[in-house]
Amino acid sequence: MSQYLPEPAAVEEDPSLLVERLRRKEGRWLDWAKACQALQRQKMTPQAIFEATGFEPIHQNQIIVAAQVYEGIAKAGASPAVLGHFAHKGSDILYELRILSPQDRVRVAEFIFSRHLHAADAHEIARAVKNYAQLQQLPEGFTDHPGDAVAYQAWRTAQQTRDLQERTRAIGRAFQYVHSDTARRQVEQLLSTIATSSRPQRSVLPKLSVFRLEEDLPRLLPVAGSLPLATAAWEGIPPSEPQGPFGWVNSPAEQTWMALPAWPVIQKAGDPVILQVENRLLGSLLGLPVPAGEEQDPVLLVVDRAARVWEGAQMAGFFLVDRAGSLAVEWIEDSPSSPLLGQVLMAVRPPRVFDEVLAQDPWQLEE
Repeated sequence: MSQYLPEPAAVEEDPSLLVERLRRKEGRWLDWAKACQALQRQKMTPQAIFEATGFEPIHQNQIIVAAQVYEGIAKAGASPAVLGHFAHKGSDILYELRILSPQDRVRVAEFIFSRHLHAADAHEIARAVKNYAQLQQLPEGFTDHPGDAVAYQAWRTAQQTRDLQERTRAIGRAFQYVHSDTARRQVEQLLSTIATSSRPQRSVLPKLSVFRLEEDLPRLLPVAGSLPLATAAWEGIPPSEPQGPFGWVNSPAEQTWMALPAWPVIQKAGDPVILQVENRLLGSLLGLPVPAGEEQDPVLLVVDRAARVWEGAQMAGFFLVDRAGSLAVEWIEDSPSSPLLGQVLMAVRPPRVFDEVLAQDPWQLEE
């Protein structure tokens, strides 16, 4: 084993001595990793080690994993210069190499040492080399060197992005890490395309989101107005029939519309129209008490103007009739004495908001 590896910890070594060494930070980071590992083998938890020495659990994990990577590259044939360098510093760099195979760890460690790179660079290089190793064959012009692996990832990013500044930054990273002359020519060729065009070539066609409408779409109904209302105004509203596969409606000038959910009773209506009425008036029509303070609240009546022919007692319900030129709502259960102007299908109240101030803060509602 290399002379730069730490001596294995004795199982019987006194934990108090190990804790004292860690607290004083005696030795190199490899010695700290050996001590942390020995204490953990002696059933001391990472939190207890932290409280006794000041080494946070995340730091303990980093140096222990880095020490394992160090031992691995030593066994895999890393040069004495690389081992000597990382024996004194760079545990954060070795920690980033944990995702690589033993041979790739050696090559990346040698590359980082030769370029005097840092942990942030090591993270990018390790990810690039790992992705590069998963390719079925080497890309044209690029070699299996770690520098070419990082350059290829940056070169590929530059090809796929549409943002000119991001493309320029990606090409700059490619030039920073590229190793072989053939890979450098590939990067230079891509750089020349920026000089001639500010628009990157698309590798795939742009996508457009496509959605299909559901069958039970909300229905758009004309609003006749509010009671009291002249019968002539009621009769003057033209019928609204949804047209085409999307159910659009041709709107007369100055006509007010409202969309209601696709409730079955509305879907079955032949010519539904909305009529607004005060809660007080509706209560008197239905013979129901109206809570105090809600007398002036609006209520919508959905009326089917197509239901004008009396078909027997099964039609009993509320209907619109003419009374001295104005609309009136009446309960009819026998054959009517006057023409019917439409059947009342339902009453719709406005949404109930318990706290209007609270409703203005969506985050409070979510909470």
